[in-house]
Amino acid sequence: MKSRSIFCILHFLCFWSSVSHAEYVYRADSRPYSVIQKSKGFLPKGLPNFGLVAPDLSLWNHVNGDKGTHFSKDTDGYVSTTADPDLAEFWINNYLNGTGYIYRIHTTPNMIDCEATLGHHNPFSYEQEFAALGGIKDNQIVGWTPVVEDEVGIEKLNPFYKSEIYSNMGHGGAQPSLAAFPPDHTAWDEEPWARFRRCSRLPGRSGLSAGQSCFLVQSNRQAGEKYMDYVKAVCPHC
Repeated sequence: MKSRSIFCILHFLCFWSSVSHAEYVYRADSRPYSVIQKSKGFLPKGLPNFGLVAPDLSLWNHVNGDKGTHFSKDTDGYVSTTADPDLAEFWINNYLNGTGYIYRIHTTPNMIDCEATLGHHNPFSYEQEFAALGGIKDNQIVGWTPVVEDEVGIEKLNPFYKSEIYSNMGHGGAQPSLAAFPPDHTAWDEEPWARFRRCSRLPGRSGLSAGQSCFLVQSNRQAGEKYMDYVKAVCPHC
């Protein structure tokens, strides 16, 4: 039993290592590449064009999405991807009527590891999501695999993929400043998220019953803009 426990731990560590060092991520979509290319890539639902800032850059809001549809909200500033190609196939089979494309995409610093960022507060850790802040450009797509009536085809490589831009890039990992939990969420009392909130004791009160006035160091939009400035500095053409 002990050896089995050790094996399970090692298996998990190897699995997490492969995810945390993911070179490629995957996205399920009903549209062929020709349509994606006309749009210049995958845009967040809250953006009409690349280079703009969406109204909502809270990773918490993105992960939870629209409760009624399971899809992103209209103000969302991220594009969903997963480190698990099987999950992308599952999404096509269950949400796209069994027909669509699994896009393989090279990671870039604007892709935030949702599990590493939200920690145990992530309600969908099994999705292994990397959320692309600001979107994914069409020349970042390495290739796509067609799925027709639940049958998976052969991957076609993208002739427009720019390896000279993306081959040395990696994902953004954990970015707790982008978590942006609701104001009353318990995560604000925990590290690493507590460092992005400031609290002061209310005047005229003391002791155990003393109240606190708390506020965020920066809005989720300000945090997102600051991080995008970093992304542009390390990968100007991403």
